[in-house]
Amino acid sequence: MKKNSHILIEDSFSTHAKTLRRYYDDQFRDPKETRSERFVWDYWHVPDQYTLVRTPAYHYFPQKDYMAFHKELVMWGRKTLGCWDISPPWLSYYIDGCKQELHSDVPHGPWAYVFSLTVGKNFSGGETLILKPEVLNYWKNFGKAETREQNSFLDRIPANFNRLVVFDPRYPHGVTEVRGPRDPREARLVIHGWFMEPKTYIEGPLPPAKTEKILNTGFDRLMDELGAYPLAQGTVSLQLKVSKSGEVTKINFGTNTLLTKEGEVPRTLNLRLLKIYKDLKFAQAKSPTEMTIPLVFQ
Repeated sequence: MKKNSHILIEDSFSTHAKTLRRYYDDQFRDPKETRSERFVWDYWHVPDQYTLVRTPAYHYFPQKDYMAFHKELVMWGRKTLGCWDISPPWLSYYIDGCKQELHSDVPHGPWAYVFSLTVGKNFSGGETLILKPEVLNYWKNFGKAETREQNSFLDRIPANFNRLVVFDPRYPHGVTEVRGPRDPREARLVIHGWFMEPKTYIEGPLPPAKTEKILNTGFDRLMDELGAYPLAQGTVSLQLKVSKSGEVTKINFGTNTLLTKEGEVPRTLNLRLLKIYKDLKFAQAKSPTEMTIPLVFQ
C-alpha cells in the first residue's frame, strides 16, 4: 500500500475484481440486444462540473458477486480507517468527453474512495486529480517551488485495474477528461463513494463498552492538548496492539490528515497524541487485542 498523508493507494486490492469486470463486459457484448440490464444507466451532466454515465453498483451486479466485494471494502475501511461502513456506491463509466471538474465532498464522509475496474488503456485522460496540500497554502510555499506547471499543483492517479484510491475529500479533486472511446467496454470504469460512520474497530476479547470508556479518557486529554491549536481539523486513525495484561505494546498512525490554517500540525503534537493513547491502560484479557481508533476533528 502506498501512503500519503491524504492519499492511500492499494493495488491488486480485490479478489473479486475480475468477476465484476466480466459481468460488466457481458452486458455490452452484443450492442443489438435489448436486455433490461442495458437500460439502468443515467447520463449525468452538470454543465462545467460533471459529465459521466452512472448507476448504483449494488443493484447492477449479481448480489452474490457484489456483496463479496462490498464486504472486502467495508472490512478494509474498518481496519485501516476506523470507518464502519460505506455510502451506497456508484458504478460509473467515462467515455469520450466525460470528466469531473475540481470539487470537494466534505459532507459525505471523512474519506472518499475510487476503485477501478478499468482494463487496458484505449483512451487518454481519466486520471483522478487531487490538489496538492502546498497549493492550499500557496504563498507560504511559493518561494520553495522550482516549477509552477500543472503537475506541481495536482496529483494525477491513473485508473489502473483493481486499484483502490482513498483520499481526504476536503481536498479539491476531479477526473481529467477522457478522450477516445465510445464503446463502454473501453471506458474508464470505477466504483466510487465514501467511507462513513467512524467507530472504533476491535479484534480481540476486550469488551467494546468498557474499552470505549477508556478511549474516551484519552480523547478528553487529547482535546486539552489541541486547545493550543483551535483550528486543527482532519481525521486520524490510530492502530493499537494491546497485550493480555492491558498494556499498549504498539501504536502507530493508520492515517493522519490533521491540519491547521498554517498547514501540517507540529510534529510534537503528533508525538503527544501517540503518547496519550500509548499510556492508556485496558482491562486484562485472555489474549491480545488489536483496534483501530478513528478521531475526527471538525
